[in-house]
Amino acid sequence: MPLTKSDMPHFLEDGLKTVFFEALDGSIGDYERIATIVPSGSDEEAYPWLGAVPGMREFKDERMPLGLLEHSYTIKNKTWESSIAVERAAIEDDKYGQIKIRVQSLAREAKRHVDELVFTLLKNGFAANCYDGQYFFDTDHAEGDSGTQSNKGTAALDATSLQTAITSMMKYKDDKGKLLGITPDLLVVPPDLQWTAMELLESTYWPGSQTNHKMAANVLKGKLDLLVSPYLTDSNDWFVLSTKGIVKPMILQSRTPVEFSALEGKSENGFMRDQYIYGVRSRYNVGYGLWQMAYGNQVA
Repeated sequence: MPLTKSDMPHFLEDGLKTVFFEALDGSIGDYERIATIVPSGSDEEAYPWLGAVPGMREFKDERMPLGLLEHSYTIKNKTWESSIAVERAAIEDDKYGQIKIRVQSLAREAKRHVDELVFTLLKNGFAANCYDGQYFFDTDHAEGDSGTQSNKGTAALDATSLQTAITSMMKYKDDKGKLLGITPDLLVVPPDLQWTAMELLESTYWPGSQTNHKMAANVLKGKLDLLVSPYLTDSNDWFVLSTKGIVKPMILQSRTPVEFSALEGKSENGFMRDQYIYGVRSRYNVGYGLWQMAYGNQVA
């Protein structure tokens, strides 16, 4: 039965909003694996606490509280939107299925955009600064008594280079010279490297061992999870991450949650153009977390 004029306000305000948020809540973004979500209460946020967690020590005389570090890493929020126009006639003609698909696609775009921001930031980490003033992926990170530490390589993805990245991360130290206890758990690659990555992480036998007429066990099997991101295209760069800590390699700073709004029949657009406008709006931005949780290989 076609919608009547009296049905339209209820359909627009309640029905489509429900469709939108069901689609939004049912969609999972890859960014959730590698980014810590931090709530924001202002236009921008400073992160002096990055890298400022002291290790445990024996309580002998009195506590030795560690203050915040002096670096000034900030993330400024940005406002994002996406909108669609629906002809009023489509609603009157009961084109619910078509409208529903467009609204669901709008919800998917809200999640997809965050994926694009996060993984583009990861890709650009070889030339963008993080909290210590160095490039996120660099060869000379140093804090206090940590010594010079590198989370950047230049080797193509193979068994040897992957083992090197894993081992390097497990040796990272804090500013007191103590091991951080990092355990890498994720390999992130572009689409062009997905088959190489799958062979390294899923093959029962050591990659290439058949050429030597040996069937050695693959010690990398199951060592890391695999994430293939379409936003890492046009390169052979690859990344090993530790994602199970409190602070992950990336930060998603959330100022205003996703909002769904509508301009209906009584709006200027509805009156002049016979269209209803539906839109999503949110405020957020992304930045770098702890460089110690990531190792990047930039392959020429």
